[in-house]
Amino acid sequence: MIDTILKDLIASVKGAQAAIFLDGDGEAISNMGDTVMDIKLLGAWKELHLDQIRDITRRLGLGDVTAVLFTQDEGNAIMAPVVEDYCLLLFLSSLADTQSAMNKLKEAIVLLKKDIE
Repeated sequence: MIDTILKDLIASVKGAQAAIFLDGDGEAISNMGDTVMDIKLLGAWKELHLDQIRDITRRLGLGDVTAVLFTQDEGNAIMAPVVEDYCLLLFLSSLADTQSAMNKLKEAIVLLKKDIE
């Protein structure tokens, strides 16, 4: 079911290149899509950043992070926590509509929560 959710997410977002579902240690549980990047390595690296960002915002009393947008020369990536120990990372081309991607990412998170709980 996780593979289907990732495949549907990529298909529903114009400009989506790949998606990866990660555990709290940055290990890939599932990934889909076409990219020349090593998305497992990038996913692990960005998961560490997400953990640090979430920790800092909690310590500052700013609440929890619902998503982080990484802008890069070759495109963007949106990462969002699914449940405490899992997160979802969506890689986008530089031409993708990030607002539309964020909306579809939220829908995928709801489905992933149902699947893993």
